[in-house]
Amino acid sequence: MNPYLSVVVATRNDDHGGDPLKRLQALVNTFAAQCRLTGLSAELIVVEWNPPPERKHVSELLRVPADIPLPVRFVEVPHTVHNRLLHSDVLPLFQMIAKNVGIRRARGEYVLATNIDIILSTPLVELLAARTLQPRRLYRVDRHDIQSDFPVDASLQTKMEFCRSHQLRVHHRWGTEAVDRFGALAIVRDDVVDGRSIRLGGGWHMREDDGTGGSVRWATADAELILDTAAVSGDETVLELDLESNPYAERSGVTVAVVEGDAMLRQVTVSGRASVEVPLARTAVHGARRIRLRAAADVPDQRGQVPLFDIRASLYYRLRGATLRPASMRRPVLFEYPLERWTSAYDSIHISTSSTRGGLSVSTDLEPSSYCVHYGPLHSPSRARYRFVLHCTISEGGLSFGVLSGDRRNWIHSNVLRSRIDTTHQFELTVEVPGGETFWLVISNHHPDGYGASRFVIHDLHSSEDPRTFVDPTTSAAADANAASASPAAHRSSGLSTAAIRRRLSGVADAIVSWLSPRLSPRVRFRLVRAAPEYIGMKRALEDSAARQRELEPVRLLAGFHRFLVDQRPGSIHVNACGDFQLMAREHWHALRGYPEFQTFSMNLDGLFSFIATAAGVEEQILDAPIYHLEHEIGSGWSPEGESTLRRRIAESGITWIEMPTVYIWAAYLRWLRSPIVFNQSSWGFGDEALPERVVGPAVERSPA
Repeated sequence: MNPYLSVVVATRNDDHGGDPLKRLQALVNTFAAQCRLTGLSAELIVVEWNPPPERKHVSELLRVPADIPLPVRFVEVPHTVHNRLLHSDVLPLFQMIAKNVGIRRARGEYVLATNIDIILSTPLVELLAARTLQPRRLYRVDRHDIQSDFPVDASLQTKMEFCRSHQLRVHHRWGTEAVDRFGALAIVRDDVVDGRSIRLGGGWHMREDDGTGGSVRWATADAELILDTAAVSGDETVLELDLESNPYAERSGVTVAVVEGDAMLRQVTVSGRASVEVPLARTAVHGARRIRLRAAADVPDQRGQVPLFDIRASLYYRLRGATLRPASMRRPVLFEYPLERWTSAYDSIHISTSSTRGGLSVSTDLEPSSYCVHYGPLHSPSRARYRFVLHCTISEGGLSFGVLSGDRRNWIHSNVLRSRIDTTHQFELTVEVPGGETFWLVISNHHPDGYGASRFVIHDLHSSEDPRTFVDPTTSAAADANAASASPAAHRSSGLSTAAIRRRLSGVADAIVSWLSPRLSPRVRFRLVRAAPEYIGMKRALEDSAARQRELEPVRLLAGFHRFLVDQRPGSIHVNACGDFQLMAREHWHALRGYPEFQTFSMNLDGLFSFIATAAGVEEQILDAPIYHLEHEIGSGWSPEGESTLRRRIAESGITWIEMPTVYIWAAYLRWLRSPIVFNQSSWGFGDEALPERVVGPAVERSPA
């Protein structure tokens, strides 16, 4: 009777990775004990590739337990077969082709392709022994790296305890992250949480640099924070969350529910970046409190508006920080500014303001970027940086918030952080003003359609500065006079500097010349030249422009290719360290003819195969049980610390590999085809070769031919 599961690994007796024989021995001893414990019907196929002639074969050196409950099949790929391949002189082992050799000859109903330095967890083997696997599934798991001094000959219980308590990092579908010895995410310096009062649970992507020295983490649809509220004194604690909706998607927003157990603590809708306070009442429960952040299920797919080769799912919002503080500890006091100081920016029958219970109701005119209301004038007594926080509700259209000089002729550079919590929009403006300068706070019409009236209610205006700081009776009257004398046309806020306006006008002139020049007769052109000698410069600019257009033609073609990659962006599947565990029904391995047999270094060919299987209608399923990987020497295989060493070693040997962006391009093509690509011929896995085989352990009954 054929086994239920075939496990395929590839190796050779050399020093790759640091004592590969010990690693294989650890796998064999552990898997044999697990099969004995669970009753799993399995076989282990060891493909010994290109055995070094000066050394003994792995099959001679491996100590197969006398009571092993499964057969160990050694399939040899001799040196003569290896030599047929490109780069065979510098690449002693073609890992994916070697795995294909074992997959091709496997007899199990299901086939697991893995590696010699992998230890399966006992719960995973128990799951496999339950025979619940299904066809048309590609099964994947997370890989946990552990220290290399694994107790090869210890009891199964001791081995599993070692795996649990000697971890280094985890490779999950969202990325690779360092963990503490027990597998909890290790909080690095400047992470979004401190790792003491707040730790990260599941559902978070890798830490990323925000470009300003801070950190961000993308959250999945269900992310967890683990709180130690005992670290904060007081009867009530406040959880402060610094949230940001997708910064790559214009006008993005997300609704996030903050949940503890079955209790909804708060639900907010955030657009842009916002600080959210969540009160946490004291409970009788001691120990860690688990808070879940759940994104609304109806959030549209925004993967088309993230960096091109980022295929991670659920990129709806980011966490920039989370802290705990006592409810009694209030934020720094912001001074409130009276709403009556908001007035119409200029006289217009279309601009209206009226006081309501909620604040000051404003309706703008129809012109795009026109001023509607202003606040001031404000006088800066000395050079300083000021912060203003404006809250309002927008019922129609949109608005922008900026700073004008006292004479209202120039914009003063300011940084505006815009966010929305539920229906309230917040504009946090920071501006640096020289001493002795007068300035205005100005709200302008910013309708998303360009032309159209906007309507909003200003609720409040606060600042870190006492409003009395800005009082200057000697200049305020003059500033008011300047404002009153300005024409309505001067109150159009283009938001451009004088130099930018000149550049735009120059661009318009170039466009006119480009259109007009070929339509003029030579005589008229001659007259133009005599009347305006600068036409010669315009003509040269036009000729230069045509040359630039020819140079940019490849860029236009690339733009179409970019659009294709965005439109066909592949789904998010678990391709991180996937070559260590890819489990599928044998029939599907044969239908797809195994891994692509590219005669190159094996990096990322496993990820390409996952996308091929998905395109064939094989659905990925992640099992909730880990595998453990024995740490190898730096540079012998991929690791965060050893990637540069590995790349240098491979480059020096003259061999290439498939980069992950190339895999994503193939994946986009597969999605567009809605069909897999089978790269291998019918002889895949050296199926037409009679390779030497040796079996140790219980005999295996061959299936009928």
